[in-house]
Amino acid sequence: MALAALALFLATASGQFTASRHDPIRPKYAAAFETRDQRDARKRVIEVVLSEEPVDVKTAVKELDPHMNVINQPALMDHNHIILWVRPGNDVSMNAAYGALQFVDMTPGSLEADISVYTPDRVAGRLHTTREVKTMDGETYTIDVKFDTEVTRLPPGTKLAAGGGDPGKALTALFAAVAKKNYDTIKSHVTPRVAEMFTDRDDAIQTLGIWLPKKAGKITGGELRGDTAIVEMEADYLYLVQMVKSGDKWLYDRSTRAGFIDVK
Repeated sequence: MALAALALFLATASGQFTASRHDPIRPKYAAAFETRDQRDARKRVIEVVLSEEPVDVKTAVKELDPHMNVINQPALMDHNHIILWVRPGNDVSMNAAYGALQFVDMTPGSLEADISVYTPDRVAGRLHTTREVKTMDGETYTIDVKFDTEVTRLPPGTKLAAGGGDPGKALTALFAAVAKKNYDTIKSHVTPRVAEMFTDRDDAIQTLGIWLPKKAGKITGGELRGDTAIVEMEADYLYLVQMVKSGDKWLYDRSTRAGFIDVK
């Protein structure tokens, strides 16, 4: 109970985002988790959600893409909100959202950040505009918010070696089956949930071509959590691929594009 009370005390948000043609966004709740940096998905960044209603961050961090889970929760879908991506050195990106209308900005320039705490377990600070900002359509906005929250994380898993170990080999075998257009083999390398989505061979190949790169990329590692493995594959993007163990086999279950990668 004492730990829960402390976490609740730390999760605070105050201040507001003010747009000239809209009501102010006045967040009351703060939550944070680690996600991939959209500037370079090999790197990680702390995402801070400032909202009018609390989000279920513990559910979000269990997903391959916590950000997508959070923004599709009612607390954000049905309410205006602010999302910050916080990096070391007072480097912060902002997205203040009124439904589909979004105000995007970053430091330095019109935004100034003072991140007073940036640790694996907690992030706190202030973000404010140094002047009134005018958008391309003539609307103006300012922001001055403070936040202090724990960073919600899953317990650490076991790192996969480069190549991804057995889960990586199973993923590579799936790509080989797709290349050979062998429908039975394709279905034998995916979970029953995924196999039921396919109507025929061509649909399976087309669908997997949407979920995964067209050709197998470089498997750089990943993480093992019991009978689930998250394999990292670099191709046109960084892909996070969830493989699930069934008996003695690893099967493809789902994947997401984590973001662009710096190829330099």
